Amino acid sequence: MRKFLRRIKNLFLVLLFLAIVLPLVYIIWHFYNGGTIRELFDDAKQAQSQAEALYERLDEIRENPDSILNEIKETVNTGINRRVVTEGPVTVCFAPTSRTSPWGIDDALVSLIQNATQSIDAAFYELQLPSVADALIARKEAGVAVRIVSDSDYQNRVGVQRCMAAGIEVVFDERNAFMHNKFCVIDNRVVWTGSTNITENGMYRNNNNALQIEIPEVAKAYSGEFEEMFLHGQFGGASSTDNTPPALATDEMGLEIYFAPEDNVGDEIIAELEQATTSIDFMAFAFTSRPIAEAMAKRIKSGVTVRGVFESRNASNQYSRDEWLEEKGAKVYLDTNTYTMHHKCIIIDNKTVITGSYNFSASADTKNDENVIILHSDVLAAVYTDEFEGLIAAE
Repeated sequence: MRKFLRRIKNLFLVLLFLAIVLPLVYIIWHFYNGGTIRELFDDAKQAQSQAEALYERLDEIRENPDSILNEIKETVNTGINRRVVTEGPVTVCFAPTSRTSPWGIDDALVSLIQNATQSIDAAFYELQLPSVADALIARKEAGVAVRIVSDSDYQNRVGVQRCMAAGIEVVFDERNAFMHNKFCVIDNRVVWTGSTNITENGMYRNNNNALQIEIPEVAKAYSGEFEEMFLHGQFGGASSTDNTPPALATDEMGLEIYFAPEDNVGDEIIAELEQATTSIDFMAFAFTSRPIAEAMAKRIKSGVTVRGVFESRNASNQYSRDEWLEEKGAKVYLDTNTYTMHHKCIIIDNKTVITGSYNFSASADTKNDENVIILHSDVLAAVYTDEFEGLIAAE
């Protein structure tokens, strides 16, 4: 009996030791990888909510064992049909994703980098994600030319610092405005761009989207924009040359590229809105632009249905256009993501998608360095509409 009690006591001490040491190790690892105190508390809240959801799900499975099979089928179908979709030369990925998902947005970017044979030019507002930093360093060591542009506010991120320590040259935007792009050009032939920051939050917690585009003219335009920043230190359109190609057409879609502020992106977005005949749906991390809001309000008067999802925390901003648009007749929703709804998307008449790094704000239009893609594709518009409907259903 004494021996048994002693074993119980020893087991208890081991468990107590692990309960103290493991969280401490995680905290050290978190800060070592550039994490913040807020993110640490967010992780704790998420772990608690996940544990509660797990207990609830186990109770459901006990009552209905077949439900787990249906859930697996739904997860597979969602992953194939919704989270990663290809139409011609464009592939669209959505976040958040699971770290273990075989079709995650993080895996798509890492795979793209790993397949580079000549060059990688990355303009990343934030670079923190270890898997992406590892992939960039590995390609550098393999002889691929790797160059990075990033915003100076995030120059101490561990991912950036590790790349610099590995000999990758990094140029920072030393301005108050942001180098807000999230794009890279692979081998001068493939472009990755969108709203997704290269961080844990960007990939695994926030609502985001990214596009992989395999069109030579698009790659050339983004390469020109990158070199303005990397070689000439031209950020935010200062002394910018014209990198913007004319509207492109493929067998599957039409495509337009714009860079802010030199391309007057706000005017281009308004021109698209003015053509709306039936619907405008949008997902906005930040929406303070009066001209864009007024263009939407005019379409409401013409009978166009306008619906929008606002990031809930930014909607409390006194300059946010959520209440103003609601007064004009728009249907307004606040997102329910515990973290951040980070999309900057507009879907027009279920056939045109506007997306990129560009928030609907004066800063994005006149100060920051940004990029926008306009896609004319029924197929991809349906994918973004599916994302929009998923967000409003979760409200």
